[in-house]
Amino acid sequence: MKSSLLLILTSYVLSFSAAVFYVFSKRRPAARFSSVALFAGFFLHTIILFYQGYLSGRLPVAGVFETLFFYSWAVSGVSAIVGWRYNERLTGLIMMPLSITAFIFSFLNMTAPKKLPLILRTYWFEIHVMTSFAAYALFTLALSSAVFFIIRSYRQGEGARDFLDITGRAVLFGFFFFSVSMFSGAIWGFVAWGAYWMWEPKMLWSFVVWFWYGGAMHLWYMKERNGLWISLAAVIGFFITLFTYIGVGLLMKSSHSF
Repeated sequence: MKSSLLLILTSYVLSFSAAVFYVFSKRRPAARFSSVALFAGFFLHTIILFYQGYLSGRLPVAGVFETLFFYSWAVSGVSAIVGWRYNERLTGLIMMPLSITAFIFSFLNMTAPKKLPLILRTYWFEIHVMTSFAAYALFTLALSSAVFFIIRSYRQGEGARDFLDITGRAVLFGFFFFSVSMFSGAIWGFVAWGAYWMWEPKMLWSFVVWFWYGGAMHLWYMKERNGLWISLAAVIGFFITLFTYIGVGLLMKSSHSF
């Protein structure tokens, strides 16, 4: 297992390195190599994810290692899709280091697959976590494209509108997945604790994330939209999301604590 994980990590690092080389050299073989390495790593990552699910008899999204592993997989997948759909390499310069960092932390916290406690043995829990991290991956994309939109706009470079389009779509789909996560989480909460909502830090901060990206989505649909505002909302929103996922779990007493 560890050798396979190291192979995935190597593929991601090579993909990122080749993307950096392409950005500065503009040599197409470097871009192709970056894409091949990313897809190869993502493919192996997917196999390991399914293998973990097979061993544990459930979706492997419980605990620090599993959620970081899933986040890394989701971010890498989104990065691969964007590279294929938009022929865009710059967004990966931010997304892949985040994916690699999450992967390394998951590797360091790796534990053997085990059965879930009774309170988590429901499909609503798996749907809740899976859609949460799908949203997190899209919010990561929104962060990356927003940063490059701001840079391109400041320098009056070409392609700024493409980054704005990616940011808007990432916010839109991320908000959809996070809404599904909130809905499924409420049902899971009722099944587990007999209440759809509890006044505890994780739920409150999740509502802040949902409300924030709802506002960002509103900015995207404004008739005379200003790309700078939605870009700033996407950048700030990512750090709110990061605090909700990691900060709340580590610093506050919560039903979602690590």
